[in-house]
Parts: sequence; C-alpha cells; structure tokens
Amino acid sequence: MFMLGLILSNQDKYPLDLVVNFDLEIEWQVAKNVINEMERRCKEAGIPFVRIKPRKSWEDLYEKYGFPNAHARWCNSDYKLDCKKQLNEWIASQNCRPVAYIGLCADEKKRFKYEIGDWENQDVCYPLAEEGIEESTILYWARKQSIFEGYYDNLDRMGCKRCPFLTMKEMAYLKQSEPEEYEALFKYIKDTENMVASKGKKWLFKDKGSEVIRNRVDTKWTLILENEQNYKQLTIFDL
Repeated sequence: MFMLGLILSNQDKYPLDLVVNFDLEIEWQVAKNVINEMERRCKEAGIPFVRIKPRKSWEDLYEKYGFPNAHARWCNSDYKLDCKKQLNEWIASQNCRPVAYIGLCADEKKRFKYEIGDWENQDVCYPLAEEGIEESTILYWARKQSIFEGYYDNLDRMGCKRCPFLTMKEMAYLKQSEPEEYEALFKYIKDTENMVASKGKKWLFKDKGSEVIRNRVDTKWTLILENEQNYKQLTIFDL
C-alpha cells in the first residue's frame, strides 16, 4: 500500500498501467480491507485493478491434502501460484514486455534478484529501494494508519491466517480479532492430525500437536498480546 502511494505520486518515474491482486480467501480481514482501499485508489486514478482467484479453493485443496505443512506447502504451489500462472498466461497473450514493481526495501538487498534502476535489461523494479526507503520507515508508517486496525502495533509482517508457519503471537491475534477463524484454524489442524493417524502415520502441528500449541496460545500468548496492547495505551500520567 505504501509502494502504491509512492508510485501514484511519481507517475513520470514509475508509470503504472495495471494493478493485479491475487484474491485469496485466507487473507486476514484487515488485509481484505486494505486491498479494497487500494482498489478504490486505483479506480480514482483511472488505473485498472484486477483480482485473480485460484482455480481451486483453499477448502477443496484442504479436502484433498489436509492442512499444509513445511513438507507439503500446497497452499503455495497449488493455491497462490495458480494465480501467478493465470497472470503469466494472460501476459503471454498480450504480446508485451511487462515490468513488475516489487516492494523490497533498501535494506533487503539479500532478497534482490535484480539490480536497482536497470529498466532496460530486466522485468522487475524496486521503487522503495530506489528511493532509499527502509523497512523501519514502512513499519513506522503502517503503525500510524488506522486502516491496519493496530495490527502492526503488535506484529511486523502479515502472511495468511491459515499459514502453517503462523507464530503463536499471530494465532493469539487471530483469536482476538477473528475468533471464528481461530476456532476453524485449529479444527482444520486437528482433523488433519486425526486423518493422518487413521492411516497409521503421525503428523503433529509444529511438532507438538494442535492441543499443545492451542493451550500455549490460550494460556500464555493471548495474555502476552493483551499486556503489550495495554502497555502501549498507557500515557506518561499512567506511569
């Protein structure tokens, strides 16, 4: 969202013809709100905003494979990347050379695959890095934006709310912000553990099992999150 604002205010340097969003049903609600706001801003600027959905739903793939894990990340290969396949197919049909903007910051050089500022020989550009903007700047900005609903006051990054790599703090935030999704998350995980066990095999969420992890979230991490939130609401007069 920060990068979109930068691009829209610098169209001479960063021309923009199209914004594409991979529309996933497992996004956090706050992320969906942000995507809707980005679409509004694009329409206001006269720039098409296209949503691409995976051709198979997360639920359909879950029924086939069970909950994803580090060794079977179908949520990436068969779900998210199917959107990219659709995009690539469409781009190929347009007979053009696209240049994509990627929101890596100036202090994320280890993640760069291309050179900064080389528009002639590559199909990727890093606007944030070109402007010298670092991750800390983005995080400071995000904490000031009401649309993020305080998410970045407690967490630094946002993935999917059914990610197998969710931290316990992220799960505590999910319990707080979307309690029904929290319940669904652990049902998906527990059902997968039972399904694998019925086949005489063993699969445990985060190598501990869903019950152990959920107990840690409920009894420890929910309290840690609430304490952090309460502390940040204190003023000098409270102290």
